[in-house]
Amino acid sequence: MDAWLDEAGQDRTGDAYGAARSAVFAAVRRDGDGPEARRLASLASGARGDVRLWVLRLLADLASGAEDRTAAARTALPLLDDPDPPVRRAAAWLFAEADRAGAEQLLTAPVDHPGAPDPVARLALAEALLVRDGDGLAERLRTDADPAVRLRATPAPEGEAVLEDLDVAGTRIGGPGSRVTWRIGTVWGMKARSSVDESTCYAWIARLAVRPTEAARLAAVDLAAEAMRHWRAAPAALVPHLRPLLADPSAGPAAARVLGASLEAARLCREELAEPGAGRAETATLALARIGDVRALPELCRIVRAGSSGWRSAEAAKGLAGVPGADLAPLVAAAVAALDLPGSEEAQRALAVLSACGAAAAPAVPALVRMLAGLPADGPRNQRERRLAGSLIATLGAIGPAAAPALPLLDAIPENGPGTRAGHTAMARIRISGDRRRAEETLAGLGDRPRDIALAARILEWLADHGGLEPHHVARLRENAADAERAHPRLLATLWLHASDEPTGPPLDALLDHVARDGFGPYVCRVLAALGPAAAPALPALRAAAEHSVRIPMYLGDRDEEMREDERLAEAVHNTLHRITEPRPAGPDTGDETASASVLRP
Repeated sequence: MDAWLDEAGQDRTGDAYGAARSAVFAAVRRDGDGPEARRLASLASGARGDVRLWVLRLLADLASGAEDRTAAARTALPLLDDPDPPVRRAAAWLFAEADRAGAEQLLTAPVDHPGAPDPVARLALAEALLVRDGDGLAERLRTDADPAVRLRATPAPEGEAVLEDLDVAGTRIGGPGSRVTWRIGTVWGMKARSSVDESTCYAWIARLAVRPTEAARLAAVDLAAEAMRHWRAAPAALVPHLRPLLADPSAGPAAARVLGASLEAARLCREELAEPGAGRAETATLALARIGDVRALPELCRIVRAGSSGWRSAEAAKGLAGVPGADLAPLVAAAVAALDLPGSEEAQRALAVLSACGAAAAPAVPALVRMLAGLPADGPRNQRERRLAGSLIATLGAIGPAAAPALPLLDAIPENGPGTRAGHTAMARIRISGDRRRAEETLAGLGDRPRDIALAARILEWLADHGGLEPHHVARLRENAADAERAHPRLLATLWLHASDEPTGPPLDALLDHVARDGFGPYVCRVLAALGPAAAPALPALRAAAEHSVRIPMYLGDRDEEMREDERLAEAVHNTLHRITEPRPAGPDTGDETASASVLRP
């Protein structure tokens, strides 16, 4: 319990998912009246405000899968009258999870009935119940006396009565303490994805964006965010409606977040995002960095040094690292400074920034070597230390030959040590040393397990780029490619680019299967673009991928990141179609097959 509370205090969300939370979860599930359960109940009513919110969220998660939820309902009910509004909201969500029938009875009882919840708790009950409800309850609540409850029950911003409720009560929805803090624009956007065509949704946004109330303009922004995450054409269609809102004091920061989340929208609004604006400096910096705008570099260095943007800074660093001639030295220095921030996750994020910088992160090598030397001699003690060690080793490998001082320590890592299972250690040794013999020795020891095949694919690709393939390498590639279902995309790419085999049949089908899954889409497109007209059999599949009007699911855990990955994929597909179909100048062979290997590197 104490460990989880400590971690929750350091977590921006207060959830602190991890081993301590899992242990508390398991203990309460085992004994709903045990000491852990009793302490949680006491903290829900007797601790300070932020702790009570963490505990109430945890209790709601526990209740969602419990057979007996009476204790959770008993904890929540008196807190519906708590003096702290966020606690009342959190208690309402817990009560709706623990006793749905009781929560619906409270919500639909006359508002002047003794014991009726106040408007804050009552609205939270409606929000919690409507998250999972069919149309039955929503239909009844559309005539409720509270305009906020009526608004939350509406499926779309249609009709003057709905817009009047939005103007009056829209800002009350999704308040602090709610388990799901969706504002009404988000609710409408999620419904619109399955119920209306995109042009109708765009028309709603255009109408809301010019209404005079803060609630309407925020709804326009939130609805636009959902539209951009779902429809590929949305960024270009909605930028004209959102761009004017950047100057709006109330909706401006939210508009900057939505426009900055999309690569296409950020490119269209880069000049506006580059202007100073209240509450949007970090959002604009990350957005500009992701599209390779070097004006973001000074502020990104500050963000990385402070560790304030989490994993998003690594994606931003990748954007700047792809700019030819960009001076990444200040960013590398900031990431090295961030290695000393408290917590292994902060160090992992700094390592991700350094890894994105690649060879330019060479000045970080002394600090990284000290970290490697400081790893526990008997190996990582927990999953968090194991992840940190793996990230450290992968970062040294990304730096390459300049990380040579780390080689003795990497060579000392045992066969089952950190980074070995994922192949980070083997590839780091190979990339840093540039030694083909190391690569051959590692390759010879690999079997046919999926992770061995993946590592073999990376090694063969490296060998092809560093001296070329020997006949036994080509034989191995062909043997692996023969089983199309198990063939790794890198194996197929290396075979076609370096052994002159034609991309046809089941192996090509297997490669094309990776366009929309596993994060290999842009890599597959680079392979096919490098092959040029020889990849013509892939054209029907590529055209089908290009014609998607909705985004391809990526399952990364962050919907904005998933949107950007789909944007990168769509751009890669279009570029690949152009490369395959463009006419090639007639003339002697220029060795394009060999040169094409460099195209595969991000």
